Amino acid sequence: MQGSFRMAHLVVGAIAVVAFLITGQVMGRLDPPVADMEWAERLLFRSRHIYILAAGLVNLALGVNYQLPAGAARRGMAVAGSLLVLASALLLFFAFFAEPMAGRWPGPLSMLGLQAMFGGVLLYTVVNLRHRPGRTT
Repeated sequence: MQGSFRMAHLVVGAIAVVAFLITGQVMGRLDPPVADMEWAERLLFRSRHIYILAAGLVNLALGVNYQLPAGAARRGMAVAGSLLVLASALLLFFAFFAEPMAGRWPGPLSMLGLQAMFGGVLLYTVVNLRHRPGRTT
C-alpha cells in the first residue's frame, strides 16, 4: 500500500504541475487576456492558478519520501491525510475553471481544496512525527 500511495502522489503531483503550465497558457488566451482584466478578476484567476501549483508541489513532496507509520490507527490517519491531499489537487484544478468564470469570491471549490490540502498535510505530518526505529535524530 505504501508504494501505491507514493506513486499516486508522484503521478498526481506531476499532472498538477503540468496542469499549472496549461492553465497559465489558458489565462493568456482568454478574451480578454487575464493580464488586461481588472485587478479583482485577475486575482481570481491567478490565485486559483497558484493553488494548482501548490497542490502539485505538495503531492510531489509527499511522494518523494512517502512512509506509512506503524500501528493501525496511525496508518489509517496517514492514509486519510494522503487521500485529502490527493483530492485537493482535483478540487483546485476544477476551481480554476469554475470559480473565476462565474465570478465567485471566495469560491467553495477552492476553499474546500485548500482545506483538504491543509488538513491532509497536517494529519499526515502529525502521525509521522513519532520516532521511527532505525532513524537517527
